[in-house]
Amino acid sequence: QSTLHKVRRHGRGVTIIEVLITIVISAIALFALVPPFIAEGSFFRKGKRQTEAQRDAQMVLRAMARVARESGGYDASVPGVVTFTNAPTCGGGPVTFTLLAGGVFHQQCGVNPPTILIDGVRSKVTSFTPSQIIANKLVQINLTVTHQLRATDPTTESENLVTELFLRNG
Repeated sequence: QSTLHKVRRHGRGVTIIEVLITIVISAIALFALVPPFIAEGSFFRKGKRQTEAQRDAQMVLRAMARVARESGGYDASVPGVVTFTNAPTCGGGPVTFTLLAGGVFHQQCGVNPPTILIDGVRSKVTSFTPSQIIANKLVQINLTVTHQLRATDPTTESENLVTELFLRNG
């Protein structure tokens, strides 16, 4: 046998076919791993939108509950507006919570400038319905907030919260 034949027979190298088969198998394995990572990112973004919507809705309801507990009465006769009267947090004056165009939601103490609770950019209030249960004692609040991660993001998540606020001083 020739020296060349002995080197090829006992060599530890790989052929081009073995390299190509390895590349194809590796590519198939990598493509099989991509969909779970894409799905995980989608679930993460959905969860983040849901969490932000919940946080914003709860923040609005906490602000309302703080005022309602100390107020002497309320007026929920105008759709999208609830006014708590005799509110000590406002020097005994009225505190009004209002849903404005574009999903903006604000709180106003008397004639002072309003405090914007939800700005309508990424989070928007899409529904705000105060309902009288017991006059000047108990009001039901139905609030729906949507959230998108970026202003250009077409995907939103909504959070609907329904609660009853008891007025201690009513």
